[in-house]
Amino acid sequence: MKITEKDYKDALYVIQMFKTEKKKLREIINDILWMAIRYAHGRHTYAPDMIREAIVKIKSVFPDFELREDTTIEPPTKGELALWGVSANRKDWLDDLFKKEK
Repeated sequence: MKITEKDYKDALYVIQMFKTEKKKLREIINDILWMAIRYAHGRHTYAPDMIREAIVKIKSVFPDFELREDTTIEPPTKGELALWGVSANRKDWLDDLFKKEK
């Protein structure tokens, strides 16, 4: 099968279209993920785990993806941990998502 110039141009167009769509998708993720993290941070529901799973999935598509710094996301206080007692799960707080590896 011979590849024509039209086939080549069509393929280039599709590749460019996918690159554009992937860029748009990344922008959408950046625009809404911070709100989802703020919502889930410190909740004792399935929400924190969903965020953690979503970030793993995002990084599988965008290996260089990094969360934008959010100074409002802080570790739980001793008071919060005491308030929740044994039902407190450290993974419910999402501050660890923002720690940089040294």
